[in-house]
Amino acid sequence: MKIVYNIVKSLRPHFFSLREIDENVSLDIKIPVVWAYDGLVEPNEKIPFAVKVQDKKTERMLISLIAPSTSEGYEYVFNYAKAVISVNKEKEEKERLFKETIDELKTLFLNTPLDKLKDISFKNATEDPVSTTPSPGEVKLGDGEGSGTDGES
Repeated sequence: MKIVYNIVKSLRPHFFSLREIDENVSLDIKIPVVWAYDGLVEPNEKIPFAVKVQDKKTERMLISLIAPSTSEGYEYVFNYAKAVISVNKEKEEKERLFKETIDELKTLFLNTPLDKLKDISFKNATEDPVSTTPSPGEVKLGDGEGSGTDGES
């Protein structure tokens, strides 16, 4: 039973129910209505699968992930649910970081003299997205003059 508990726990707080209906398993999860839930996992040609919206309210919706009640079907619906949760949480975190970065840039532009702003260069994120040391003329967000931080996270 510990295995079932750990799987359900990994889906919290979105887990709603797990049912067997006829010869199918139905894993029900409650997610925000703005979350994507379709096409997040590569289809498995051997496993018939469906997503059905059961209840859609203003902020949350209940969706059922349905597959045959076989070992593979159970595994598929649980993996699908985990993908829905992780993909959407990552998207939310990226949006939060984007807004935070925009706020830092606004502060930087408001508090930096124009002649210094003209020398600012931003590297293409696809070239080196994890570079932590700015080259001459580049600005490292959060450490620039007037950024409102002391350079520590």
